[in-house]
Amino acid sequence: MNNLISKPDVYYSATRSDMLKYINNSPKRILEIGCGTGRFAMNFKGIEYWGVEPNNEAAQQATSHSNRIIIGTYESSSSQIPNNYFDLIVCNDVIEHMIDPIGFLRSVKVKMASGGKLIASIPNIRYAPQLYSLLFNGTFDYEASGLMDYTHLHFFTQKSFRKIAESCGWKVEVSEPLAIAKFKPLKNLILRLLEFNSHDLRNMQFAVRLSI
Repeated sequence: MNNLISKPDVYYSATRSDMLKYINNSPKRILEIGCGTGRFAMNFKGIEYWGVEPNNEAAQQATSHSNRIIIGTYESSSSQIPNNYFDLIVCNDVIEHMIDPIGFLRSVKVKMASGGKLIASIPNIRYAPQLYSLLFNGTFDYEASGLMDYTHLHFFTQKSFRKIAESCGWKVEVSEPLAIAKFKPLKNLILRLLEFNSHDLRNMQFAVRLSI
């Protein structure tokens, strides 16, 4: 179990520059939920930046890059976050860790200013290697990080997350793969045929942009 207890050193310090392209407004006030050490915040100089982070050590480091850091989960700290305030809410690899993601998607809307957006990266449980392990090896083994992170409480596909988001009153502006994996040519061809151009089997993550 030791390999499950210890998170890799980069777990809280990912830069996630791949998520910048999903920002299509000009935010003046940003809230990042699960901000880690604040590396994503470093992309936004001169902008009011708030972070929420339950890991105390990571949160302390994030204070150097943010205007305000709240230590705790979103659920425990939402009362400290102003309503009708943020132009952009960022959830990079965080919704799958929440006890009640549907409750979160319903309630977090009140934190957004008019015209605000929410961007998120989410693990894709329909990823072909994981399906293969489950169907042919009978394994569903948890790991320290990644798709099978042992702290993930919920699993999504693009289709299932869209359904949940729309049921919570969100408009899904973007839902697309992140970092489509490269397989050997024959395997890649088979997966592309199975996907019907959705790319849903070849990406470990997908990105969404939501608005209300």
